[in-house]
Amino acid sequence: MPDLERLLGGIDREWIAGQTATMVQIPSVTMDERDVCTYFQAQLAALGLDVDVREVTPGRNNLYACIRGTGGGPSLALNGHLDTIPIGAAWPYRRVGDRLHGRGTEDMKGSMAAMLAAARALGESGVRLKGDLWLTAVVGHEEAEARKDGPRALVEDVKSGRLPCERILIVEGDQSLWVMSMGSTVFSITMESDFGGSHTNNVPFGRNPIRFMGELVGALHDLQLRLDAGVRHPLAGAERVDLGIAQAGDYHNRTPLRVYLEGTRRWAPGKTLADVMAEIEAIARPIAEAGGLKLAVSHAMEREPFEVGADDAAVRAVREAATLVSGRDPELIGRRIVGDANIYVHGCGVPSFYFGPAYRTAHSDDEWVDVADLETVARVYAATAVRYCGVA
Repeated sequence: MPDLERLLGGIDREWIAGQTATMVQIPSVTMDERDVCTYFQAQLAALGLDVDVREVTPGRNNLYACIRGTGGGPSLALNGHLDTIPIGAAWPYRRVGDRLHGRGTEDMKGSMAAMLAAARALGESGVRLKGDLWLTAVVGHEEAEARKDGPRALVEDVKSGRLPCERILIVEGDQSLWVMSMGSTVFSITMESDFGGSHTNNVPFGRNPIRFMGELVGALHDLQLRLDAGVRHPLAGAERVDLGIAQAGDYHNRTPLRVYLEGTRRWAPGKTLADVMAEIEAIARPIAEAGGLKLAVSHAMEREPFEVGADDAAVRAVREAATLVSGRDPELIGRRIVGDANIYVHGCGVPSFYFGPAYRTAHSDDEWVDVADLETVARVYAATAVRYCGVA
């Protein structure tokens, strides 16, 4: 075992703060990541690493760099995204004490700087890993317009052997081991009337399509009550059905031609997208038929659930590293929200999970991250590489 104290002592807090500040001041809203990719590529090269530039679309690149091991150990990929949501009111960048403010500080350029710092400390310490340690950055994570093209390209590169790794640690989230996410899809239900719009005075209220829309809302609420009373996942709790859009009609005394509901369904491991969509259609169909309405049920932005066990070797390595660095055993958590791990686990079969500096202010108008948290996770990433990849 190498001198971990020397290795971890090589993590430079102010170097991380400087890297974060520089990247945050390079705007990189999804689909416009070129400049920050160029900068991050240069920083990888400055560490003496060969960088595999993987074009996703012209001018938008995933970046893969490898600290080669001597052989005989498992390979680990540290992963994160370089794009952000629109900057909005989270501008300009500023530092207040040990807090770095600005779009991307927490989500997630600070984490990407911590990743670089871990690699820098490994190189300067002279530690030789057995397994390969990959540093990977993707584009196209945040905005729906990109359709997750960067993460999906990474999946294809793992499958093709261009990026061989046995585990993926996403450097995002808080300082807990986020090892499970529910599946998620946006569903829509449309019910259309054959008889067209009519003056409401000429249509019995019981035949108004809005009445059946109300029944459908009530039926979905009943589904949530059943989910609340059913089996709850030990890490993420009850499954959810939620509604965000309800539309019907175009005039106060005219029956609508169609009614439309749109919402989100989140489900635990053990179920699939096909299962939950069949459930929603089974709820909606008899209501539509009772109203003489045509039914259409669809979905978009689907993700299947994932879960990595507490006994997984990489999970154990992060847990041991975090305990060593911080003096406390990190909690294992699950979330209903989805992320890139859902894509990686199901796309290329590589167990994936998260450990990051904080999950407090992402996407907020006052996004910030604490430099001390970035220093902590950089040390955890370096110690994880030692414990999981092994040392020569």
